[in-house]
Amino acid sequence: MGKPPISDAAMRKMYETMKALRSAKRDAPTWTGVTRNAKASAMAEPESLLVGILSQLHRRDTVVTAGELPLLKTAVESYFPISVASLHTVVCNGSTEECASVAAGMALRSMDATREPKPVTVVLLQDFPALQGTLKLMESNDLPLLVIAKGEAESRAVAEKRMRSTQVPILPADAADAVAVCRVMQESLLRARNGWGGSVIHAIAVPGAADSVAGMEERLRARGLI
Repeated sequence: MGKPPISDAAMRKMYETMKALRSAKRDAPTWTGVTRNAKASAMAEPESLLVGILSQLHRRDTVVTAGELPLLKTAVESYFPISVASLHTVVCNGSTEECASVAAGMALRSMDATREPKPVTVVLLQDFPALQGTLKLMESNDLPLLVIAKGEAESRAVAEKRMRSTQVPILPADAADAVAVCRVMQESLLRARNGWGGSVIHAIAVPGAADSVAGMEERLRARGLI
């Protein structure tokens, strides 16, 4: 399944948005009303994950988050600066399994849409639960749903068990590499928008991964863009 090239403009936009997210992490108002655990999680998450996801979405898509993501607003405003034509975001305060089910229901309702591009629902989970009910619904309805499950790399045995248990593609991506996330999003969105079904993207936190902003800067230097 071919993937379109990532343009110089798209690469610059990802880099600029990653720097904006890094700046927001240092900005005290970002954390007003945010719990200590939510702040710690957001501070530890590489900027590349949100940027790689949002870089590929359309304003008719929907992003569901399991709990508040303090940096999501900054990322959405970067890619969708006109509020009346912005991406639809929904906060779910249930468990990760419950939030995945809520997103699956939203994806099911969106399948009646006739305008192009076909809308896709994306749900961002803080971990990688079993998702059995959600995966069965995705299989039986070819749901336009992307499940982004964050977590550490799993053993080969666990990963293979997951893949054998479902027909839904489970695609790993290095969460600290914006281009890697962008590529897996391209592949998954192509499937979903064409009615071929959804995907699970395992956003892996690689121990000792390079700084995501520095890594993107290095890619731009290699292209002669900075």
